Amino acid sequence: MHNLNFVFEQALLDEYSGTLDSKGVESRLLLTIKITRDNDSGVVEILNTAKGGEYYEVISDIEYELFLEKGWRYGVYVLYLSNCRSKLSIVDTTINEHMQDKSKTLIETLHKRRLSILNNYTKVKLKLNQLHNEQEHLH
Repeated sequence: MHNLNFVFEQALLDEYSGTLDSKGVESRLLLTIKITRDNDSGVVEILNTAKGGEYYEVISDIEYELFLEKGWRYGVYVLYLSNCRSKLSIVDTTINEHMQDKSKTLIETLHKRRLSILNNYTKVKLKLNQLHNEQEHLH
């Protein structure tokens, strides 16, 4: 099992993680998941930018355990897929609500949104499977 500083170091080395450093804080972002480290205290936090509205939501203890067990990229993929499932649920509910309205333009837009989410989900699911297989071969 890793510690949060190790997970943060993985994020720093991840070529696909975007840099979002600000005064006194180092941050990286990958697929809606942000990890930060306060330069003064050394405290590391992982935030889900797809949840929480105006302020990003700190991930749950169970989600932290995933990062500590499997590392940065694996944790990002799992949380991103969960975010996709949540978005799909919302889109599907909205489509069902508007089926009676016969609002063709809105329904077409929602179907396009659904397809986009599914495409992103599929891409990341394949990457997660590949990463899982690589980790299994290491053990």
